[in-house]
Amino acid sequence: MKDANHGPDVVGKSYLETIADIHSALRPRSYFEVGVQFGNTLELAKCETVAVDPYFVCAKNIIGSKPRCFLYQQTSDDFFKKTRPSKILGKPVDLAFLDGMHPFEFLLRDFINTERECAEGSIILLHDCLPPGYKMTTRDMKTAIEPADNNFPGWWAGDVWKVVPTLLKYRPDLSVTVTDCAPTGLVVVTNLNPESTVLQDAYDDILKTFKADNRDEYDDYWKSVKIVRETALNIAARHRPFDGCGKSS
Repeated sequence: MKDANHGPDVVGKSYLETIADIHSALRPRSYFEVGVQFGNTLELAKCETVAVDPYFVCAKNIIGSKPRCFLYQQTSDDFFKKTRPSKILGKPVDLAFLDGMHPFEFLLRDFINTERECAEGSIILLHDCLPPGYKMTTRDMKTAIEPADNNFPGWWAGDVWKVVPTLLKYRPDLSVTVTDCAPTGLVVVTNLNPESTVLQDAYDDILKTFKADNRDEYDDYWKSVKIVRETALNIAARHRPFDGCGKSS
């Protein structure tokens, strides 16, 4: 099967630069991250932070100027069974970045659990939901990174992109913006409702209709998805600053 190539559609500002700009413009008071690995996004936060990863491999100063930073070396599922970031920080999560396990259902659970910890005006960012190639969306990383018939060898985004149509279908109350941040997109979710149980109630039904590694679904997604040439300034223009750490004097 010939791989897809939507690379020219995902050439906006890098997701790292955009997240850095969001921190600078909106000054969140609290930050939550799932999927830290090397700490490239975690180091961008300047406020009180909770971060979760089953295996931290950070070789940089991820603490920086954060007044408090709590690291949990475990899966996000295990973390949420016993822990609530809003309780740790004593306040709702203002900004969250979800970049954990790449199978669809993991990101869906992470979103469900994270929204509960937020306020209505909070922002949740989702990574890897605009994969430019089809091969990188397989649920098996070994298959995804094989060079044969692969326009993006070595890349693995998994099928977390399926969270976007799921949110649009089951949670039309949410504002879901799919941006062209390189290299695999950045989704900005706002107008949150921490009291909503819609996704949790529908979770089993969602999985029953789930189709793994389906090329037709992938192609249909790319035909229908509305991609925004987003910048942090656009995002900031639609949200009040949180007035947290990082505010210039």
